[in-house]
Amino acid sequence: MSAYVAQGVFRNGHINSVLSGSPLRRLTLKPAQQQLNQQVEHAVIPARHNIYLSALINKQPHHAPTVMLLHGWLGCAHSLYLISLGKALYDAGYHVIRLNLRDHGDSQHLNQKLFHSCRIQEVINACIHCQENFQSPLSLVGFSLGGNFALRVNAYAERSQLELHKTIAFCPVIDPESTLLALEKTLPIYKHYFMRRWRNEFRKKVLAFPNIYSLSTFDQATNLREATDNLATQYAGFSNLESYLNGYSIAGTRLKTLQSEAYTVLTKDDPIIPWQDKNKCHSHPKHHVLISRYGGHCGFLDPDLNSQWINHYTLACLNN
Repeated sequence: MSAYVAQGVFRNGHINSVLSGSPLRRLTLKPAQQQLNQQVEHAVIPARHNIYLSALINKQPHHAPTVMLLHGWLGCAHSLYLISLGKALYDAGYHVIRLNLRDHGDSQHLNQKLFHSCRIQEVINACIHCQENFQSPLSLVGFSLGGNFALRVNAYAERSQLELHKTIAFCPVIDPESTLLALEKTLPIYKHYFMRRWRNEFRKKVLAFPNIYSLSTFDQATNLREATDNLATQYAGFSNLESYLNGYSIAGTRLKTLQSEAYTVLTKDDPIIPWQDKNKCHSHPKHHVLISRYGGHCGFLDPDLNSQWINHYTLACLNN
């Protein structure tokens, strides 16, 4: 698989990152979304222990391998990178599941307890359910925080319950503290976006469970670090911010137990995920890491604002 070639303005990591989720790109992907919507099934997946996760599923009319797509933090099953890749995978003959993590994709009402990034077991359980339901090989593809989840599912799931075919992670969070520092140092547009989006999503949780959550908890924070600390310690049961961030890190030996082939793609111009964090990961013969010079954060855009490189890379890995 050849490396991503950035053309013109897409050699700028910020442009690649910002345009990847822009209204203009959504317009260009509207035909792909409409085609997926023609055969889509809205599903609620039981993840055991009275936990439920919503998903959008595109089934093939015949037996086929299955790919589950995992969005990033504050994304959802309608995120543009999932639409683009989902359409490519469906056209290639795969069952495609676009899973919403807890409290994402307007699913705040499904579970009383709040989402946090350490809730890995429910994603593993959702994968087990889908594997049993589809009776076909299951692969995972995740973006940003979703890439972190995908790699942890591969490393943490018991082989007796879940047999993964391939795992692919684009720009995954490796060291959460490092990512938080990068967000604090990068352009203000990212901090403003995440704070505004997070507040709006948390408001939906407050409306769903007004006796448990209060928006004032969020409003007490003036930045991402304070907001993360407040919600992790007040609602998620963590003693401090450090223990929470360490809880979903994949640095050190966390990936030592990978059960199947995993592919990670990082970019040198990612404004959110430091590519050097790859050196913090345990080296594993099944973990293949590609460092791209360009691509931004989950961008890899071409002049028509599509991300064909992501689609081609994913299919190449799945077919390898």
